[in-house]
Order: sequence, then C-alpha cells, then structure tokens
Amino acid sequence: MGRKAVIAFVTAVAISFIGVTGLAQVGFRATSVLQGTRTVIGQEIQFPLFRNQITALLVEIAPGGETGRHQHPVPTLSYVLEGTVTVEIEGNPQSVYAAGQAFLEPVNTWHNGRNRGTTPLKLLVVFSGEEGKPNLVRP
Repeated sequence: MGRKAVIAFVTAVAISFIGVTGLAQVGFRATSVLQGTRTVIGQEIQFPLFRNQITALLVEIAPGGETGRHQHPVPTLSYVLEGTVTVEIEGNPQSVYAAGQAFLEPVNTWHNGRNRGTTPLKLLVVFSGEEGKPNLVRP
C-alpha cells in the first residue's frame, strides 16, 4: 500500500470513527499521549515508502534488566505502561520515562533501555516499519 493510500485509509477510519461515536460520546475520552515530528534526539520522522507495516509489541523488563544495545531503522514510539525506563542513547545524555509517558525513539542510533527500578517495567512499543524488513538491529 503506497504512502498516499495509507494516509487516505487512516483519514477514512478517523472520519468513520468520529461519525459513529460522535465527539460527545458518553463515557468516552481520548487523551493525547504523544504527537511529534522528531525523535528524542531531534531527528525528523521519515516513514518507509513501500509496503508499510505497523508492529506493536508489549515489552516487559524485570528489575535490573535491560533491552541490550540496539537501534531501529524505522520510526518507533514507546509508551511506558508500568514502571520506569532509563534510556541511554549513544552521544546523548540519558533520559528517564515513567508510567504514562511516551517518547519517539532515535532512528539508526545505538541505545539501551534499562529498568533501574524495583518493579517490573512494561512498555508498549509501536514500529512504523516496512513489511519483510527488521524493526530492530543488534550489533
């Protein structure tokens, strides 16, 4: 599916959703978690041009655990569901994100996520990738 087709599809779904639920739906609330055009280190978000594929993972890291050094060749959103993650990005100061916070991970830049807390860490990670290509690269 081409880029224009994906944009048209997402727009149609959004319009359908608003038309069906209405903006004043009883018992319904939508809270923006993150909207951004750049990663946490200032890189402009650029999506793949062909065979787009969204992948969502639930990542769980025990206290003292880590993701291991890796990078993403595609735009990646992470949302902290539980716990706290410390992200170390090559050439940048470390950042800490707690439950309820989201961030756009760096693209093609080595980084590592650590659970330095005493409770399990749960992250929702969403990749905007390309079918048949990896979302994560390890050294």
